[in-house]
Amino acid sequence: MKIKKLSGILKDLKLLFLDVDGVLTDGKLYYTENGEEIKVFDVRDGLGIKLLQKAGIEVGVISGRSSKALVRRLEELGISEVHVGRNDKLKVLEEVLQRKGLKPKEVGFVGDDYLDIPVLKAVGFPATVKDAPELVKRYALYVSKKKGGEGAVREIAELILSVRGELKKLLEDFA
Repeated sequence: MKIKKLSGILKDLKLLFLDVDGVLTDGKLYYTENGEEIKVFDVRDGLGIKLLQKAGIEVGVISGRSSKALVRRLEELGISEVHVGRNDKLKVLEEVLQRKGLKPKEVGFVGDDYLDIPVLKAVGFPATVKDAPELVKRYALYVSKKKGGEGAVREIAELILSVRGELKKLLEDFA
């Protein structure tokens, strides 16, 4: 995808939704002996989310699964648009668009599997991760170089901010 075309798409981005399993995590399910689910998150993705928020782009989650670990991580990141345990992802998107008065072109979504295709088709900036199935990749304007759970969200966040001309200024705080 050419930067110029992305620039026109990303300039209006106000909200970026993320799937969880396979995007924020590696998509594997880990359980303790007691049956408690464990999630592993890449801390670099968290900083990418924080940078988006600092730039005024809201970040939300739409996931078919829920867990205590996920809810805790989302709270740590200050994510308020949390829709977990919802397989009807397109319906969630439509509800949020109506409630917030947003247009589909103002929203992005990072998904990684077949259930995500309806949402990818409905948003202005559809993206996916390197290890997504080929069918899912067909609906994405951007496919990350990194796998889900291994910094793909950070990569996409930096792409968005770079194309919008905001990344350099945001990184001045760290230099």
